[in-house]
Amino acid sequence: MIRKLLLICFALLIGGTLCAQNENNFLKLSLQDVIDLATDSSLSAFIAENRYYAGYWGYRNYRAQRLPFMNLNTNPVNFNRSVTRQYNFQDSSYYYVEQQTLSASGNLSLNQTITGTGGRIYIDSDLGFLNNLNRDSPGQYSTTPVRIGFNQQLFGFNPYKWENLIEPLKYEKAKKTLVENMEEIALRTVAYFFNVAKARINLEIASTNLANADTLYSVGLQRSEIASITREDLLSLKLDLVNARNEMDLAITNLKRARMSLNSLLRLNSAIEFELILPDKLPDIQLNASQCLELARENNPEFIEFRQQHLEASREVEMAKKSSQFSADLNASFGLNQQANNLVSAYKNPVDQEIVSVGLSIPLIDWGLSKGRYKLAERNREVIKLSLQQAEIDLEQSLILTVEEFNLQDKLVQSASEAEEIAELAYQVTRERFLMGNADLVRLNMSQTSSISAQRNYIDALESYWIYYYTIRKLTLYDFINGNELIHELLMD
Repeated sequence: MIRKLLLICFALLIGGTLCAQNENNFLKLSLQDVIDLATDSSLSAFIAENRYYAGYWGYRNYRAQRLPFMNLNTNPVNFNRSVTRQYNFQDSSYYYVEQQTLSASGNLSLNQTITGTGGRIYIDSDLGFLNNLNRDSPGQYSTTPVRIGFNQQLFGFNPYKWENLIEPLKYEKAKKTLVENMEEIALRTVAYFFNVAKARINLEIASTNLANADTLYSVGLQRSEIASITREDLLSLKLDLVNARNEMDLAITNLKRARMSLNSLLRLNSAIEFELILPDKLPDIQLNASQCLELARENNPEFIEFRQQHLEASREVEMAKKSSQFSADLNASFGLNQQANNLVSAYKNPVDQEIVSVGLSIPLIDWGLSKGRYKLAERNREVIKLSLQQAEIDLEQSLILTVEEFNLQDKLVQSASEAEEIAELAYQVTRERFLMGNADLVRLNMSQTSSISAQRNYIDALESYWIYYYTIRKLTLYDFINGNELIHELLMD
């Protein structure tokens, strides 16, 4: 593949000079070469790779959120000068006073999410400073050198549990989708490849037909001079010559159009000339429908999508169910704290700090809103479940039918190849007989039509074989020729 890329780059730089010097100098590209170029350089490949990167970084973010994270929250300067209302407990009256304060605070915390419970454990440290500028006194420092705490929602919905099930599945789907997209590009490339190949064959047929028509018309003119051919047959030969010229012009145009489409797919300069090598040597493989079905269930991103959608629907059911029940929040922490007029003393002889709190949330009357959400989520899950089952059945049946049709293609290609040889031999025999005057024009035209049809049928059979093969590769993400799963080189964990 690298050799081909270097060769193409070289040809792109000197293509104009090279073609001017030697028109017969082509790059010879097999079907696999063209597929390698398409999956490496085409715009579709670039788009597919960037879509994969979105899934990759999403998964990286999910994994990063499960790691311990450290936060620093600080308010280095907070100056407040304002008039506020205060209450006098001695005479039960209110009065306004001016306040001036200067404060600062900071908190450093290390946090860890507990996936199994949905809680959070943390270790933090606090430092605060407060100075009342209305008084002629030093400021005060408040410290919490260390504190260990735990936050946990009891009986509530735990999103982290579902993320642990869904996010790895989403990333697996992103990897498989990248490979599937590359196989889709390969499948399209096969069609473009054979469009050029068939256009080339049609041009060769048109060229041969033009040469034959010209030869036969010349023979017809000679025979008309000795009255051994009717005027009607001579006009028919002349009409064949005119049609052959028209078909030649049309074949040239069609080949240019097909080559331009392939160049566009491969992002190659139109100055680059290449010759396609037909993959007429078929691999000796017969596919097993059960094995292909098992591979599809394991690798096909649609089956992964089915599992993901079912998990997401089950998550919505549990979330709706938990939201209709009472929940409790537990917060507990133990630490050491102290306060003093200077920073050093604020860290000496700290005293215990214990905090425990429990909060309850109990839905009393919601007029059936929570129940309705839960029932709706349940129904939606059932609809998704049945839809996924039907989609899975359709995909399985399509794969089984495609495998059965592929297993027939080898024989069809062989039959088409034999028919092509027989038809070409029959045409050559009939042509020689016509030149010797032992066959009429009708038989010659029928023989020529059969030969042309046989050539085109062979190319169509060859194309169908590879279309079916790459379709099955796309559905199973498996290389049956080399016997290994398909993995794109960009994939990383």
